[in-house]
Amino acid sequence: MTPPAEPLPVHRRRALRIRDQGELVAAIPAVLGFHPRESLVLMATVGGTLPGATGPSGRRLGLTLRADLPPPEHPDYPEHAELVVASAVRGLLLDEPVAAIAVVVSESGHPPGAPPHPAVATAVASAFDARGVPLQASMWAERTTGGARWACYDPCGCAGVVPDPAATPFLATVVAHGRVVHADREALGALVAPADPDVLRRRERRLVRAVDGVLDTVDLAAGGGGDVPDPAVLDPGAGVRAVDAAIADAAAGRLALADDRVVALALALGVDEVRAAALRRCAGPHAAAAEQLWAALARETPDPEAAVPATLLAVSALLRGDGALANVALDRAEAAWPGHAFAGVVRRAVGLHPSAVREMVTGGGR
Repeated sequence: MTPPAEPLPVHRRRALRIRDQGELVAAIPAVLGFHPRESLVLMATVGGTLPGATGPSGRRLGLTLRADLPPPEHPDYPEHAELVVASAVRGLLLDEPVAAIAVVVSESGHPPGAPPHPAVATAVASAFDARGVPLQASMWAERTTGGARWACYDPCGCAGVVPDPAATPFLATVVAHGRVVHADREALGALVAPADPDVLRRRERRLVRAVDGVLDTVDLAAGGGGDVPDPAVLDPGAGVRAVDAAIADAAAGRLALADDRVVALALALGVDEVRAAALRRCAGPHAAAAEQLWAALARETPDPEAAVPATLLAVSALLRGDGALANVALDRAEAAWPGHAFAGVVRRAVGLHPSAVREMVTGGGR
């Protein structure tokens, strides 16, 4: 399930009106960061004074969750649908919604008289009703691209065609604010996919030699006894300066990751003090450049050390409300280093509102 996402970072939102159900469907990829397929998308509509994207009621769009649809051919399809819906609804309630919107995105055939996946729509309606949250809209769309059909599950029988998302004010604004919309989740995964295997093996060998060199130095300094510190940069200050220099290069558009630099940054991020400083950079004035660096290092660093920049990327994504990228980055981290503690902490935070994540980061939590 994709964790909560927001249309725009809180500090950069502006009032945007979504005029009808078709525009609402067209807005989904801008919120998630990709075009979902065979998915249940739940959107909170909330009160309060913060401006944001608004629907026909004038309410603000809040958190958004996506979950895979259960296959209709599953023998326990209705029960499976209820489990999927219950999990998604619990996540959405974190935003204390005034109401909710549910969109089933599926290219399943449209049966006569009703949209597909009625068991999912029924489970969604029952779950929100049990929690006293009105369901503002319950819809089906075959895709989130322009020209796709949509229809309401409600007796109103409303139906139509999704407008071209690129022509809607909502998408134009979020793209102008830096949000990239990917073709699908697989395209999003390419952002953190490991680089050329030969390059990574070469860097792994250099990293092993560097770690061995640090261990040898520490052993000699300690006279061959005592506890050995973490095999990483001995001067945390130098490590922080190396990270900051790389972020500055990313901000200036000149980031280059040669072997020496990748190895040095991998060693630096293995030090607690450096990793804590890097975490704070996720919410700092150069957060966008830091996110660019984490993504590049997630691709260019050999395993298992790639887990740290991949997890930092997940934090950066959560701070922007980009739940899809956060999940993809954490998958990369956990594949690189199963059971990594830092990744585990961030995985437990994916259900939190971005403002809560920001408070944790700026408070220095790891």
